[in-house]
Amino acid sequence: MKKVKICIVGGSGYIGSHLITALKQSFKIIAHSRKKIRDKNFYKGVDKVVTGDIRLNSTINRILNSKPDVIIYTISYNHFKSEENLINSIGNNYEPFQNLVNHIIKKKIRTKLIYFSTMQVYGRNYKKQLITEKYPKNIQNIYTLTHSMCEDLLQAYEKNLNHCVLRLSNSFGMPKISGLNCWWPVLNNLCKSAKENKKIIINSDGSPLRDFISLDDISNFLKIIINNNITERIINLCSSTTLSIKELAMLIQKNRYFEKKIPIIIKKKSTNLKKKKFKYSNKIMIKNGFKKINTLNNQIETFLSEI
Repeated sequence: MKKVKICIVGGSGYIGSHLITALKQSFKIIAHSRKKIRDKNFYKGVDKVVTGDIRLNSTINRILNSKPDVIIYTISYNHFKSEENLINSIGNNYEPFQNLVNHIIKKKIRTKLIYFSTMQVYGRNYKKQLITEKYPKNIQNIYTLTHSMCEDLLQAYEKNLNHCVLRLSNSFGMPKISGLNCWWPVLNNLCKSAKENKKIIINSDGSPLRDFISLDDISNFLKIIINNNITERIINLCSSTTLSIKELAMLIQKNRYFEKKIPIIIKKKSTNLKKKKFKYSNKIMIKNGFKKINTLNNQIETFLSEI
């Protein structure tokens, strides 16, 4: 049986590099990155490597000339970098994606485009407890603005382009490329602090609420999307379990990886205002066959052992 050919755009990033590693055993992988990754072992099992700035037509043409059945687009500044400058963020997060979409439409390329967006497009202070894909967007910063623009672009080409938007919550997991700056996500940061400093430092009052999903679970759901005719255009990519940062810290603290109890240091005083718990719905994921690999506690233990 012919293997499906997948192009992962942004293969040197945190999510992209993990997807390459996880998917290359099952699919033919075209790995794109701006510069070639120095670790030669990373490319073992990869069918083709495309290097170059995604903003250039020449790079896009090399990707499309490889005739991928599926393109997974992961390029974006992180939240902090995006907030520094509106023009730069649009130039990095939106315009290259727009150019890629325009090339696909103009050349009538038959491919499925999977775009990694963010749960942050829903905003905060939800009016409902359960957040489904039908919940209205509430754009509150530059990061979510640029992702929303990419979503709207795909919606404009609804009839011309087979696509799927994945609204990602908070991912965690070990980086697949050494030296990659991926310790700013909260779960990664707390686990690293716990292991290296023997204490967990929370810079907030611990009350912010988050949903966490492992990179392994993300990769497994991507396999489901690629192997099945999933018709949904927007899917929440999440665990559907909400924890406060303090609750997460306590989960890490009690993990059996640690022989002795480590302290939790909360730097900001509590406002004593209870935040209303919400939950992102992952019913579409489950409907299409998604199952968690393991419990969050076991995934944290594995992650701690890998750091």
